[in-house]
Amino acid sequence: MKIEYSQSLASQAPWEFTIQYPPRPAYFREHFSGVVSLREKVKRARFLLYIHVPFCERKCFYCNFAVDVRDRAEVYTRYVDHLLRQLDALEEEVDAQVDIGGIDIGGGTPTRLPLVELERLLVAVAPWKRRSDHAFPLSIETTPRIASEEPEKLGLLVERGVDRISMGIQSTNEETLEEVNRRTGLVMIERAAKNLRLAGAKRINADLIFALPGQSMEDWKLDLHRVIEMGFDSITTYDCLYRGVGRVMNRHSPDIPEPSVYQEMYDVGYALLTAHGYHARYGSVNFSRYPDETGTSAYFEGRLLDGEPYLGIGNYATSLFDWTWSFAPYRVRDWERAIDGGDVFPVGDGYVLPEDEVAAKYILLSLNFGVIDSRRFARIFGVPLEERYDDELSFALEQGWLVSESKGVYTLSEGHFGHMPHLRSLFYSLSALQWMQKQKTR
Repeated sequence: MKIEYSQSLASQAPWEFTIQYPPRPAYFREHFSGVVSLREKVKRARFLLYIHVPFCERKCFYCNFAVDVRDRAEVYTRYVDHLLRQLDALEEEVDAQVDIGGIDIGGGTPTRLPLVELERLLVAVAPWKRRSDHAFPLSIETTPRIASEEPEKLGLLVERGVDRISMGIQSTNEETLEEVNRRTGLVMIERAAKNLRLAGAKRINADLIFALPGQSMEDWKLDLHRVIEMGFDSITTYDCLYRGVGRVMNRHSPDIPEPSVYQEMYDVGYALLTAHGYHARYGSVNFSRYPDETGTSAYFEGRLLDGEPYLGIGNYATSLFDWTWSFAPYRVRDWERAIDGGDVFPVGDGYVLPEDEVAAKYILLSLNFGVIDSRRFARIFGVPLEERYDDELSFALEQGWLVSESKGVYTLSEGHFGHMPHLRSLFYSLSALQWMQKQKTR
């Protein structure tokens, strides 16, 4: 029953079945809201650390993150003050021997912070980086404008121990960028890429998005060729999401691309990137010049592939420990007020999840690399993947969407990226599928 149900829903609304789970925040709020105390959770043996810096020049229409477009020195200073208070409180709670798998400073645009505030934050993060045994534990995000116009910030990042810098290019086509409220161009992007190489970071990454509103196949090919020529260590190719109320472009009622469009664009990207020396399994959106690296940050590698617990600090930062998932308060002012009031790990929304909901989140994230690994699954959930999802796996193998690469390792079949919505839907909980159906009938 569940398989037929999932396939019917995926056929009716494929854009609903993305990497992101749950299908809507409202589903978790209605079913699993609960009290979550992060102070107790961080005493465990190992976790990943995410630091959210929400500031952006403007909010892109495809963005669904907690973004703040204010541009005032006192706003930046106050925000960093509160981040440092959280890091200080964390040091008091975490034993000295606890490992940190990886650290991401994301947003927003962290490098929008003034130089002095950026340095304050990096100095405070340094002790946490020293707890990691990853080759490149600390990653941060920037934009073409900042990387092209403020190279001194890039120098500071490297000087203060940032291992990986990721730049959100998204597209090199000015008309495409304008459609999603971005104001960059090819000359700026090329100068930014040059500055990143000159700064000397161990790894530099470029983000691209395909299936953006109005983006043609020729646009996409040109984006790929241009960015390949810029010499990045890794390139991430996100498929554009049209799900979720937080995306402004959804209110503009764009024509949502069919799965076949995603298929064609992904296949073109996969062929071009692998032909130019970038490595990835088919189905992965992360491509690296180094065969033994995933191309993503240590934080996302641990979170998406290994299902490691993670702590988020900053407004609306998310944390997952022991089947509890939580978000800090959404608005910057609410988050700061909570810390001022003595709650140094404030939770705005907290959920106590059944295991099948956590498993669904994990499998969808793992498919971001084109793989579902039964051994990793068993380490996280205590049972083999085949025992929990025998019918779903059998169906996916029969359809030809997955192949068994080796014992317990299932990978996306070449030429089947367009079936991702149907594949993802197989691993949704029955409760989530039923909730989605009810939303359609209201």
